[in-house]
Amino acid sequence: MTVRYELDGAVALLTIDRPPVNAYDPALERALQGAWHRAADDAAAKVVVLRAEGTHFSAGADRSSMAGERRALQAAEESPGAAMALVRNLPKPTIAAVQGACIGGAQRFVFPCDLIFCAEDAFFSDPLITMGYGGIPAPLHVWMYGPRVAKEMVFSGMRVPAGRMLQMGTVNRIYPREELRDATLAFAHEVAGMGAAALARAKAEVNRALDLMGQGDVAPRFDELLNH
Repeated sequence: MTVRYELDGAVALLTIDRPPVNAYDPALERALQGAWHRAADDAAAKVVVLRAEGTHFSAGADRSSMAGERRALQAAEESPGAAMALVRNLPKPTIAAVQGACIGGAQRFVFPCDLIFCAEDAFFSDPLITMGYGGIPAPLHVWMYGPRVAKEMVFSGMRVPAGRMLQMGTVNRIYPREELRDATLAFAHEVAGMGAAALARAKAEVNRALDLMGQGDVAPRFDELLNH
């Protein structure tokens, strides 16, 4: 089982667990999509937390190449854009908890979550330019990192540490690695104590404002670029 689904009170906990570095393959892609659909349909889940076991959140595609990325996505039941849109528009608050590396396509698992909490050692990178591919993740990165840092990343494949992302307002909180899981769950339970209808409305209104700024175009554009 590469993705576990657990219910901790009113918090659904989705845990990626594919040793040694949580690289994703077609099976994990399908399992994660299924877990998100389950969380969406679970009336007992008011908040959803995405996390991963091990040293790293995810080292990206199982094979460090676009061929491996495309194989994983073609075997999935829905496109990466559709998967991102599902999470982004889920009428429940979502939180990603990231430790260690979050590389390449693994960033699209984190990007659509409402909040991102990180361990002190977390970092993000996209090495596609070093493999001769350019532009595919750019729409996503502009929103995650801002245009200047996005260009640094897509031009060089550099790492962006969680500390820098906190300064930019891209991630919400940073904790020592050993505290990340418990601190994230504690906040998730606090949010779960709010009214479900009010939470759904609040999220919808934030997303509506972001749509007016163009964020809603990210998911379909990602699919277009991946298929060219």
